[in-house]
Amino acid sequence: MAAHRRTLPAALVALAALAGPAAAQGVSCGGVGDGAPWLGGAREGSDLATVAAPLGLSNLAVAPGTRAAAVFTLGRPMAVRLEAAPVDAFGDTIVELFDGNGRLVVLDDDSGGGLASRAEVELPAGDYCVAVTGYAGLGVTANLQVSRLEMAALTPGLAGGFSGTEGMPLFVGVQPCLPGTPATPLGQGPVDAQLMQGLRATNTILGAPYYRFTLASPQALTIRADNPAADPYIYLFDGQGVLLAENDDYESLNSRIDMTRPLPAGDYCIAMRSLSDPNLPVTVTVTGFDARAAAAEQYASGEAAPPLDGSWPVTDLGRLPPMLSRDWRVPGGQAQWFVMEVPTPGLLLVTADEINDSDPVVTFFDAAGRMLGMNDDSNGTLNSQLAVPVRPGRYLLAVRQYAPSYQGMIRIGVTRYVPATQ
Repeated sequence: MAAHRRTLPAALVALAALAGPAAAQGVSCGGVGDGAPWLGGAREGSDLATVAAPLGLSNLAVAPGTRAAAVFTLGRPMAVRLEAAPVDAFGDTIVELFDGNGRLVVLDDDSGGGLASRAEVELPAGDYCVAVTGYAGLGVTANLQVSRLEMAALTPGLAGGFSGTEGMPLFVGVQPCLPGTPATPLGQGPVDAQLMQGLRATNTILGAPYYRFTLASPQALTIRADNPAADPYIYLFDGQGVLLAENDDYESLNSRIDMTRPLPAGDYCIAMRSLSDPNLPVTVTVTGFDARAAAAEQYASGEAAPPLDGSWPVTDLGRLPPMLSRDWRVPGGQAQWFVMEVPTPGLLLVTADEINDSDPVVTFFDAAGRMLGMNDDSNGTLNSQLAVPVRPGRYLLAVRQYAPSYQGMIRIGVTRYVPATQ
């Protein structure tokens, strides 16, 4: 699933209301746990070291822009598994773990398999707050579970599991990059003067999971991690280990973070993990943010609609007939754009079917550039299908390949349905 760079908004510090167990008095986790319940109903039932079954909450409702938290404790050091699984097919969870002082210990998005979250980490004895948020600040209903590794897991995990896999660490999310975390330096001293040409490093993710750099003055940045075969997931932390942004699958399976507001002078750290093969090389690039170049990349990838002023190639399909079909060569890495005029209210069924060497993705926008819908695979195939209610006006359609390796022909179809009274 293509995903956009996201910076965690301040609104996420709000807690979703949780009914049921009593609040864990005296366990704040820096404010994350204020008012949160014990996972086992009370402290004595929430010690993961002594319970006979996993601790969890079912159908946990997380409102948009919030996190829902719960508290557990460890009477002794141990390896712990954290999981959050969306209840509905379109939910997408993020699971976070904070220690009693509010330090982020672990964060994960999709390691549970599909859109579920999962992390396994060694923890010292103490109190902890586990929190669930929705991807990109969206609301989500989820099942939450904390367990010992020998207990039954809530999620299938990636590639069937993590623990004991040769060459793979126990932990499947990302450890925060703290001041003492070993990291590969990018550049010597402040890198401000090198941002125009960019700083680059290529290593395996297992060999170099962290990179560190320093800014002498405020700078807006673009950070990339490229090699779709490795499917890199990147995170940006400040010098104290506070998560600033993260991204997975900005373009194909590559990742990108755009910090459009200048970051203050100071130390920063990039963390990476692989959702595929961590032994493959990944190229990390840090450059100054270029708004015009970033917009052009978004148009080329179909992530944002271009202006209809002739500055970007857009094929005009004219007034939309009841049924339209076009066969179009779509090179990988370059979305093909179409604009159409819809004469009456109704419903559009947009299809993109492979003719050869293709895995189509379609995205539909109104004339103001608002995305109205997107589809990758439908009906058990690699073809795309999207139904969009429309009013009279102009609309834009982007058709692209899922990966740059596809270079073939796609049959693009638009069928217009109108109410029976028209």
